[in-house]
Amino acid sequence: MTKYNYFKSLRRSLAVLKCFKPEETELTGAHIAHKLGIHRTTAYRILAVLGDEGLIQRDYKTNNYMIGPELFLLGSLYLNTMDVTRAADPVIKTMNELTNEAVSVAILDRGNVVIVMKEESRYAFRYAVHVGSMVPAYASAMGKTLLSELDEEALNNLYPNEKLTLGTEKAVKSKTELKKELQEIKEKGISFNHEGSFEELEGIASKIQNASGTNVAAVAITAPVFRLNQEYRGRLAALVKMGASLISYRLGFQISSNHLRDIEEIRSWWQEHY
Repeated sequence: MTKYNYFKSLRRSLAVLKCFKPEETELTGAHIAHKLGIHRTTAYRILAVLGDEGLIQRDYKTNNYMIGPELFLLGSLYLNTMDVTRAADPVIKTMNELTNEAVSVAILDRGNVVIVMKEESRYAFRYAVHVGSMVPAYASAMGKTLLSELDEEALNNLYPNEKLTLGTEKAVKSKTELKKELQEIKEKGISFNHEGSFEELEGIASKIQNASGTNVAAVAITAPVFRLNQEYRGRLAALVKMGASLISYRLGFQISSNHLRDIEEIRSWWQEHY
């Protein structure tokens, strides 16, 4: 086999594996051949080799193919070595580089959010929140993003009283108001927090999910209100959602609507829209 044919065969084998998606976990050989535009004989030959290596397995009752145990083990190995900070690090660095604004990642801890990562603003105006800082979740964009996925019972356990007293004067002040806002955040997938934690600062956040779809953290861009107008706020919100989606993808989370796979896609989008 020539070098060219070797790489061609390898690419076709990888293309076969990529045919399987969360919404298409079982496929026939004919379906795979059709999707890739290759001859059925070629598709079945590739599937046979992948099957011998344990990367693909066949259900002989339905004649459908599915992901094999060896591929699952490789995926599990990846997930075991890719934690949130490692997955998020290059993404938030890029977001910081593109916007010059502060970018943070936080986790939820008993009604508070804990900052676990932060890239400082490159502007002279900065705010004194560092890694390890705790902020009331309902007074934070990242916190509200994570709270939005909790059920009624969990929220009531966290906040047994109707009145909410922490945060600035502009922070949400009642559990009823908070629940209404959380429902909107859950529907839109983005959270805005206007001077809730600190005066003159606004946070824009979105959730980070792991391979099972569980919310494990949130990422936010924080900027002074004097630098925000409707257009800039919208661009930052879109960037935050893209960043959160990419971090989630790097943690193994996949949905058909998320096409982000690489940081350069975010960079290209920003340069095109900024």
